[in-house]
Amino acid sequence: MKTRFKAIICSALSLFLGGIGIQKFYLGQYKRGVLYVVFFFTGIPYLLCVVDLLRFIFMSDDAFNMKYNSSYFTEEYSNNNDDKYSYTNELDSDKEREVYANRFDNAVEAQYSYVDDVENKENTKNNYNTEDELICKALQYHSSINECIKSITDYEFASNVRQLNSLFMCVIDKSKNCEDKSVSRRELGKMLEYNIPTILKLINSYIDLSSSKTINNNNIISDIKDSVSAVIEYLKKVLENIQKDDIMDITSDIDVLKTTLRKGGYI
Repeated sequence: MKTRFKAIICSALSLFLGGIGIQKFYLGQYKRGVLYVVFFFTGIPYLLCVVDLLRFIFMSDDAFNMKYNSSYFTEEYSNNNDDKYSYTNELDSDKEREVYANRFDNAVEAQYSYVDDVENKENTKNNYNTEDELICKALQYHSSINECIKSITDYEFASNVRQLNSLFMCVIDKSKNCEDKSVSRRELGKMLEYNIPTILKLINSYIDLSSSKTINNNNIISDIKDSVSAVIEYLKKVLENIQKDDIMDITSDIDVLKTTLRKGGYI
């Protein structure tokens, strides 16, 4: 992943060497880098290197990541889900990955916006419109978290919240059409009592604090981010437990089937 600090170093080194555009090669802009090298004797690339250096110095890390590392965060998030849990149903839609409503020119501030796939949300509601109260309550929280994501301007934090909500939906999917005493429904009921309502409240608090410029709230914001990460790990463990329970059920069914076939003399 590219860093703003290394971009500054490369720009300064380019100035020292006469404006050969090292920062362009570092950022993956190879065609521009070649042009810098070819025309460095004119002095124009040197001036452009000065502009790049100042731009990187005054650019925020979030703004830098948005412009030069957006594909990294998206691919990392998608690969983690694919490798560990195969939770791709929530992430397949291109519309859900629409970001960067306003891209910057001078890169001082960055704004992100997420557009939910309205059609998928309607389909999800229709799939569960006949489910019991527990599922309906869980879907309401899931929808509320989706609405919150639209107001989060920090790309990395928004990705974490989206991952949390995706894991939460997996728990909901596991709980439908299950008996009340099943592991998935017990876990869903417990998280709806406190964990999910609390994390939704914290996410809303983060949105309010992020827009406030009157107090220093960096510590609180950091604690909220840590809380979201902790809930993500909690949801992963819950899904692991559900999967283990499913495997036990499958193993039990196989044993019963074999026993029945043996008694009938078929095996």
